Amino acid sequence: MTIVDVFNQAKQNMSICKMCKECNGEVCKGQVPGPGGKGSGSTFIRNVQKLKEITLNMEVIHQDYEVDTSFQFFNEKLAAPILAAPIANVKINYGSSVEEEVYLRSLIKGLKQANLLGFVGDGPQKEAFDVAVQIIKENFGHGVPTIKPWEINAFLRKLEYAIAINPTAIAIDVDAAGLVALKSANPSVTFKDIEELKAIKQLIKSTPLIIKGIMTSKDALAAIDAQADAIIVSNHGGRVLDGGKSSIEVLEEIVKAVDKRCMVLVDGGFRSGTDVFKALALGANAVLIGRPFSHAAIGGLEEGVKILSERLINELKDCMTMTNCTTLQDIRRSCVNSPF
Repeated sequence: MTIVDVFNQAKQNMSICKMCKECNGEVCKGQVPGPGGKGSGSTFIRNVQKLKEITLNMEVIHQDYEVDTSFQFFNEKLAAPILAAPIANVKINYGSSVEEEVYLRSLIKGLKQANLLGFVGDGPQKEAFDVAVQIIKENFGHGVPTIKPWEINAFLRKLEYAIAINPTAIAIDVDAAGLVALKSANPSVTFKDIEELKAIKQLIKSTPLIIKGIMTSKDALAAIDAQADAIIVSNHGGRVLDGGKSSIEVLEEIVKAVDKRCMVLVDGGFRSGTDVFKALALGANAVLIGRPFSHAAIGGLEEGVKILSERLINELKDCMTMTNCTTLQDIRRSCVNSPF
């Protein structure tokens, strides 16, 4: 099985997502719920477009060496700084014929085979989160449950369940408070302030807390005040705010504001190991990739996820070799050109 086979099969297994030749949000704009960005889809589209505007600087006069992409993610040593973004409800969002439990189990197990790691998502149905957490438990805590910012009683129930499996970390995607469909759900999502996030960190104790949905230095500093161990620079794939900036545009400014006080991750439009390299050069510690991993799981199950993982790692290695970077620490700002 090749990656082409995997993606061709994914296209057959989905009725909503069209598996466009270039996954840039143009065809699916406004389809929320669904695969697209909110409103005009401009934020999703901008995520992909702005990544293209960054170019790499080639350096080839150097010794011949094997590059090392290994990455320490809290207590897990991974093959590369590549993580699967949390995507749930693939039947609703993609029209997947692959059931949610099969999809999630394929994702987590395929990533583990490739020595990578995934975040799992959340939804208003109790089973949506519980099944995802159970699969992480089956894989000895190898994964990150991502809890939406529900009203407090619903949130605490899910938090307690997540803590019990001793996961790699626990994430909260605070920007999901902007999902209109979940605002009217029961339970509903709510915005969280610094004090609420501090209280969450106190409850999870030594388990790392990751706050997802950071798009300004101000929010990054607020997350640090809330004792976050990591943040994810993310606009929820352009699904919560129309007319916003791309995550890659604000990454460097946020990295400078954070000043190594917590780990900085990023997502939004990343499709390749080359895209990962660009984010690392602008200061990210690691990158979350969403849609390609979902397609790989839907089209090729566990094997498909492993095949995609290996391709992404090899693409990152190629970029490192061709820019004279032996380790992740060698990836520097001068390796890329950015217009912003």
